[in-house]
Amino acid sequence: MKKNVIIAIDDLHPEEGWGCEGDESVGYLEELNKEFGCKFTLFIPSNYHSRYPLRLFKDWIDFWKKKDWVELAAHGHNHSCKTEGMGECEFFELDTEEKALERVKECLSEWEAVGHIPKGWRNPGWLAHPNAISVIGDYFEYSAVHEQHNNGLKWKCKTFVGCDGINQTESIQLHGNTFMFQSHIAGDWNDNTWSANNYENFRNVLKFLEEEYELRYTTLQELL
Repeated sequence: MKKNVIIAIDDLHPEEGWGCEGDESVGYLEELNKEFGCKFTLFIPSNYHSRYPLRLFKDWIDFWKKKDWVELAAHGHNHSCKTEGMGECEFFELDTEEKALERVKECLSEWEAVGHIPKGWRNPGWLAHPNAISVIGDYFEYSAVHEQHNNGLKWKCKTFVGCDGINQTESIQLHGNTFMFQSHIAGDWNDNTWSANNYENFRNVLKFLEEEYELRYTTLQELL
């Protein structure tokens, strides 16, 4: 049986260096698609840090939608918090269903404005309050979660679990029939970004996996 390979990338938004046409990181994704047939699920905040509302960047969304090897999925709205100490765990800060519902509607309004309704979701900062999760599951068909951060939370929608980064080589593991590699498009606070070193490392990971398994490169929505 073929093993699925999911490559998930967080935090893309229409800022130079964060997933725009011509970015070095975008070139790496294009090369991986050409060499291996890789597909990518891109988790995009709908108004990153309250500076990049998608409705103002339809051309950017269209750039990605033209690529048939890409899925565009939701990654919260602002990807930031007002409460000190919560970092960017936006939906952990939203501790009531009412607050979460309002934010999810803001998120989907931006997506609707660019003509795309995402099927998938990942929590900004990978954490969410149980009350927020009860709302999110009503609006998305699946959530991609990190095995160390889900903490047994009960989702109404389907969940996909993964933990391996594109920079890792020693702890790669199957989750059911799927390898799910998690990464960030950029950011100096993460070690699994699409740098030159991580790109070459990940190429070697894929070469190793192709020697051991028959692989199927896919997006998360294709597994629904």
